[in-house]
Amino acid sequence: MLASLFCRKHGAGFPRVLYDLALDLFAVVQYWSPTVDGPERGRLFERLLGRYCDSADLPVRERPGSRTIRGTKSASGFMHENDTVLGFGGFTVHFELKHLTAEVSKNDLLIFNQKGLDYLMSEDALFRKTPLYRVFLSGGILSREARRFALQWGILAIEPDWLPLVLLHYLSGRAMNTLRYVPLSVQDEVWDEVPNLIAPLQKRVKRAAELLGSDEPMLTDGRMDRALDYLQREVGDHYWNALDELDPIWLESRFDAIADARRCPGCR
Repeated sequence: MLASLFCRKHGAGFPRVLYDLALDLFAVVQYWSPTVDGPERGRLFERLLGRYCDSADLPVRERPGSRTIRGTKSASGFMHENDTVLGFGGFTVHFELKHLTAEVSKNDLLIFNQKGLDYLMSEDALFRKTPLYRVFLSGGILSREARRFALQWGILAIEPDWLPLVLLHYLSGRAMNTLRYVPLSVQDEVWDEVPNLIAPLQKRVKRAAELLGSDEPMLTDGRMDRALDYLQREVGDHYWNALDELDPIWLESRFDAIADARRCPGCR
């Protein structure tokens, strides 16, 4: 359904496959109901992502438990475990998966971010130059602090009930006659702002270095509050309502297309 929407903005702030990943994985965290608890739930979550990537013919370079990203070892020598890595021609996508009954801890995001930095410091010049996108996929709701941390470091957080920012960016570039309460100026703001919030790690590191010694922060409190409370939460809900008006089961249908017997381990 989304592909049929009239395009009002040309060009893309993100690789096209990142939009598809955001939509499909949002459907997964919204509707997947595993039949087990404990550590097995996390392993099923990893298997679900793996089967999805295989069925979509995505270039999986590393699978759960791997110690490298695109064959590159960490600069420190620490044997970091990685959940899934996709290696495209012009960019890399590094996943961290959590499907917990408790709230995601700060250490989960801190360690994930540090992993990326450790690999980015490696001797592999080609790896360092290839844009590294990070996706934190959570089966539970994140804390506000976790969302802010993800924004600070350009990480795409995908969690239930919150339209992912990359998906919101895609929708802001489309014309929807069912969209209400979102003026054109705000649609344009989403289009311009989200690529500054979700970015490859190299871009964040470069920007951080430029800001050292200056009075300018990476992101002000007000900017993060507006991005989360207004753009993602409020404007995102208006877009969600607009999509529901076009097709009340648009997201469920997307999940159903993913969750057949081959591709959805642990589904009820």
